[in-house]
Amino acid sequence: MNPVDGAERDRLAGDIGDFRRALIPGLLLHLLSGFEGDEPSMIQVATLYTIDEPVAPTLRELAERISRSVSATSRLVDQLVRRGLADRREDPGDRRVRRIALTPAGADFLRTFERVRADAQLEVMAHLTAEERELVTRAMTLLGEASRRRRTHAQAAHPTHPAHPEIR
Repeated sequence: MNPVDGAERDRLAGDIGDFRRALIPGLLLHLLSGFEGDEPSMIQVATLYTIDEPVAPTLRELAERISRSVSATSRLVDQLVRRGLADRREDPGDRRVRRIALTPAGADFLRTFERVRADAQLEVMAHLTAEERELVTRAMTLLGEASRRRRTHAQAAHPTHPAHPEIR
């Protein structure tokens, strides 16, 4: 499925690495500055993105998605709950089921992360010509579209995914 050969893949990985190195240090330092020494870990941030779904996952579903045991995932969720970034909610269709959902503070954290990342990317793009910026903007649009198609495909392939809340 990957049409990129080894040499091109290596070159692309190097280019992406250069781009990430231009973005990540300032992005993370800015984003995490408000946590004053109690910053969320990478797994916590990844988990927040994982639960940012129209239908919040159960603990077991979340554990599967992040490739952790249920007990490790429960501890991780406890940490996010203590931070006020996530909570456990009763499933409206089955009171015995608890779902892990973003809180407004968790959603704000992710949206801030995305805005800061976009600002950092735009700062790098300022060093492109107008034609190059137009090309990169079009490429980012295409990548967003491909990501949405990938997500739709994954949801269709896994009917217990949040796209299918009627199946538990």
